[in-house]
Amino acid sequence: MKSKSIITLVIIILIIVIGGFLFIQANSHNTRVDVVSNSSLKNGEALQIVLTDEYRNVYPGEPIHIKILDDSGWGNNYDVVTDDLGRASVVLTTYNNGNYTVHTNYNGTLFNKEYHGVDSLVIDDGYGY
Repeated sequence: MKSKSIITLVIIILIIVIGGFLFIQANSHNTRVDVVSNSSLKNGEALQIVLTDEYRNVYPGEPIHIKILDDSGWGNNYDVVTDDLGRASVVLTTYNNGNYTVHTNYNGTLFNKEYHGVDSLVIDDGYGY
């Protein structure tokens, strides 16, 4: 009798765990971090991003990691938090003219899937390369 109770309890726990997993999977949203500023900026201007899901809902108060890499692979890291409109920005300073790669990483939440994106950026202060 005791072993039947234990088996029943294990089955109930498995059903709850599997049901919870399926519920989370069914209600998880794909997310996206878009660079919404121009792809060519100058020092002193801001690189702007926005965090949305596939339905274009914005997510305020979410941390985003931004890494800006130059052609040689040297990078600057920034940790930002989205505002009420799902936006965040980094003011660009002390960058040389040239081509850069912007890597955005969002770790996600229980119901928001993680996102890793790569975008191109040109810094051109008008002085030539």
